Amino acid sequence: MMADFKASVDSTTAGPDPEILGVVLLAVDGGGKEILAHSSGFTSLDPDANTIDKHSIFRLASCTKLITAIALLRLLSLPPFQPQDIQSALDDPALITTHLPELAALDVITSPPGSRMLTYSSRTQPPTLRHLLTHTSGVGYDIIDPRLRAWRKNRGERTMTLHGPLPEAVATPLIFQPGEGWAYGGGLDWVGVFVERVCGRKFGVWLREEVFQVVGCDGGIGFAREEVEGEVVMVVTKGKGGGGLKEHRVKEQEPGVERGGGGLFSSAANFAMILADIISPAPKLLSPSIADLLFIPQLTLSSPSLSSLQASASIFRSMSGPLMPENDVESINHALGGMVVTKDNEALGKSKGTMTWGGAFNCMWFANRDRGVAGFYGSSMFPPGDEGSGALMGGFLREVWGRIGEVED
Repeated sequence: MMADFKASVDSTTAGPDPEILGVVLLAVDGGGKEILAHSSGFTSLDPDANTIDKHSIFRLASCTKLITAIALLRLLSLPPFQPQDIQSALDDPALITTHLPELAALDVITSPPGSRMLTYSSRTQPPTLRHLLTHTSGVGYDIIDPRLRAWRKNRGERTMTLHGPLPEAVATPLIFQPGEGWAYGGGLDWVGVFVERVCGRKFGVWLREEVFQVVGCDGGIGFAREEVEGEVVMVVTKGKGGGGLKEHRVKEQEPGVERGGGGLFSSAANFAMILADIISPAPKLLSPSIADLLFIPQLTLSSPSLSSLQASASIFRSMSGPLMPENDVESINHALGGMVVTKDNEALGKSKGTMTWGGAFNCMWFANRDRGVAGFYGSSMFPPGDEGSGALMGGFLREVWGRIGEVED
């Protein structure tokens, strides 16, 4: 089985006209032992490019969000907070008004998408940290929602989601009342700002000292490209008309901007260390009970938030592959760390409880604390949802589940 899968990966990333520049596939158990490790392809389109491997550096994009969620839960489990009160802290609006007053002051856009005139109302309830982690706060992305683009235009501004300063880049009006919808947005950017203001250190410093060093990461992870140790894999895209791959230029972040929603660089090896820890029976970053909390579905049945999430299932389809059955959007929910699968899938077996998310450059991670398995798919393809990348992600998941099934048997 593995030989066939490796051949499929190699055929996609090798040859005179590869479909994908290079990929790294790394799955681990809770002790960090490799269950599956394979890499294929190169780090750039240069004729003398290096072979890609698990130490090559990828732009995580939205895969950053998991690490930010872990960082917040770790912060809330340390003094002056009390670990036993972490659930209360996640729902305490006073933490938002105290540390994120800009967010607390935002109104809600009431005009429907496509409206020429924007209308607003005051909030009926405050946003919370739980809302920010689960994309139910009403915080959107101005590059996605046309009303937020119109709001920027009315102010003589360009979209700021990806490249503006924080918190200004995500300080746009809410697109629904907190807790009454689901929309992919900048909630985790706000969480990064919250962590920074509470701990009194730059967010990147907090991550290095309280997350990366705790699990043993090397220098191949961080916010600033020039400070990350290792070669950053070139982002590529497909040429028009089947013209092969070409470089996709990525605008770098302004110095000092550290986005909890999408700014990190990391090797597969470092990301896998973090994944291994959150599925470990004795995690270092969080207590076992808080690590369990990271995976628990947060959206209640029949709620507008869950309905909105399920209506957005197409966002997750390319990265979740066989985790989410084709015609069963009811099998997904949102946990504190990412999308979570709530039903086993016959195509994989025991997959219930698997949490997953992806990024704009076709990276993807998954973790299942009950099964003790996690994995990272590293790639640098743009745009998100690339068909070939999605096929390899699906094959990766099937291969991993086949291997852990063999171990159980």
